[in-house]
Amino acid sequence: MKKLNLGIGTRFGRWTIISNETKTMNNVTNWLCECDCGQQHYVPLNNLMNGSSTQCQICSAKKSGKKRRKGHELISGDYWSQIRSNARRKKINFDVRIEEAWEKFVKQEGNCALSGQVIILTGYPYDKELTTAKLSLIEPKLGYIESNIIWIHRDIEKLKGNLSMYAFVRICKQIANHNEE
Repeated sequence: MKKLNLGIGTRFGRWTIISNETKTMNNVTNWLCECDCGQQHYVPLNNLMNGSSTQCQICSAKKSGKKRRKGHELISGDYWSQIRSNARRKKINFDVRIEEAWEKFVKQEGNCALSGQVIILTGYPYDKELTTAKLSLIEPKLGYIESNIIWIHRDIEKLKGNLSMYAFVRICKQIANHNEE
């Protein structure tokens, strides 16, 4: 059986062992490694040996395209990717470019198309406290095309649920009329 010779300078993919010092976490030996990009991290020996860790998370994200998502104006690439992903998951046609969505946002003067509330596009896309905008369909059956999208406040979108825009507005009017009496 061949003995494993580990030491400073041993390479595993883009990782290079830079210290003979190890850390044991959860009964697993971790070696201090440096990625070719300069990031240092303790990496479990078994991950180095079986090839499941060949580079740092930053290089891995670049390789998978996560860092190549380009935004436009205030619409971040990650937020746009989330919108497209949600449409795909719901099997809705999505033929809108990010620039078209931004133009619609500017036409709405940064306000919700239904309530007039100011909508915010900044913040991490999964932080619902900061990102209060939602790209919505006027008529869901048509899919996302530039002529039938509007920006609405996330809270309004929650209330709207799966209703068409017309059905939602009709119900809101009924509620308002009922409460005026």
